[in-house]
Amino acid sequence: MELKSLFPTLHIGQPMDIKHTLFIILTIFSGSAFAQDTGFGFVKNNPDGQTYLYTTQNISSNEVISVQFPQDRTVACCKLTKTTGEKQQQGDAMDLLNESDMHIYGLDIQYTAPFIGIAVVGKNATENGVSAVEIKDQATTISTCLSQEGVHLFSRKNGSLNGHLYLSLGYDAEPTSNSCETENAESVPTDVSGYIKNRDNCDSLRGDIPERDPADPDNLSRVISDINKYCKGTDQKLKQLKEKYSGNESIVKLLSTYEENIEADMSF
Repeated sequence: MELKSLFPTLHIGQPMDIKHTLFIILTIFSGSAFAQDTGFGFVKNNPDGQTYLYTTQNISSNEVISVQFPQDRTVACCKLTKTTGEKQQQGDAMDLLNESDMHIYGLDIQYTAPFIGIAVVGKNATENGVSAVEIKDQATTISTCLSQEGVHLFSRKNGSLNGHLYLSLGYDAEPTSNSCETENAESVPTDVSGYIKNRDNCDSLRGDIPERDPADPDNLSRVISDINKYCKGTDQKLKQLKEKYSGNESIVKLLSTYEENIEADMSF
């Protein structure tokens, strides 16, 4: 199966740190029951060739890490690697569910192109079909999805959510599906998930305003109408939600990924 058949091409706004083709791997990990949760996180390869692991776990230099990789335009699992023993500075990843500290480690592996995928601590990740990986002795499912500004990683053990990590891309990207809306709806309060859905629509629309077309003079009016529908009141709503959930650091961090005071810049 070609990679493009797994999800549509990303539409990039203003790239900041990744300027080349970026593979966002939407892969499901599954397995059977085990007493201890599997460690997991993002594997990210930058344009400079350096590869990093983003995780909430403390990783020793002798621990084995299983990581996804692109192969012949398909998703493959998994290569084994280890950390370089160098703990990096805090980056653009966060734990939105448990609010644990994120750790960034260099990995002793290289990719041929910028890449973001899923990493599993240990050797028990094996491929199971084109887009699934079995984690031996686990009842855990780990999946990723793309939102307006970053990649979300969700972990479920025996069907219950036990992990939600977020990695900012540093630029706006058009979501490839509604999967993130579904996942977010299950991991945050309904008023927050509702705001996220409307705000993502708002940001997508205001970032792609068409020129006036004589052949379709009503097109611009329709776009402006949609922008008003999804964007009107978004500044006040964002402020209210931040105040309401000021004691919940994970929700505040999620809401902080959205720009404030955007309505003042919209004049139609």
